[in-house]
Amino acid sequence: MIYVGLIRLAAVKGLIPAGNKVTELRNNLTRLMAEMATVLEQKFGHDGLSAVSQIFATLGSQDAKMLKERLGLSNQLRDALDAWLVIGHLMGSKMIPRWISDERVETDHPFCPQYEAFKTRGNLYCEDVCLPYVKAVAEGIAPNVRMEVVRPASENAACIKALTVMTEVHS
Repeated sequence: MIYVGLIRLAAVKGLIPAGNKVTELRNNLTRLMAEMATVLEQKFGHDGLSAVSQIFATLGSQDAKMLKERLGLSNQLRDALDAWLVIGHLMGSKMIPRWISDERVETDHPFCPQYEAFKTRGNLYCEDVCLPYVKAVAEGIAPNVRMEVVRPASENAACIKALTVMTEVHS
């Protein structure tokens, strides 16, 4: 009981270890993502989910600009992947990139906290929340890169996505 009292006193004084702060913020953000999609879908149906997608696409575009500035990213495929990896680390995801060629990389997610939260809520909102966000990030970093869903999220596993460099075709 004394230990709990000390933890409470430290927390009230703002003496919270950085790792605990990050974990709490991640959990709250993940819950917010799932709850927002659930409520807006229940209240407004498809229009609600459309609004959710628009919000996350906008946030992704804004974050792409911020990441380019703060991390000095250029507009290459590697930079778009690096942005995804940074965001994945911040959100607590486990992401494994697999280079298919110099112009294509796939990312597997053996653990995705958003996927787990959506699954708990009974609906995989990946298409409405995560995918618009990560697409906007990738294409905001590298305009010549396109995102593709290789394997959509299912009840058994999180998604696999790919980033591919699009080359212009001259006729």
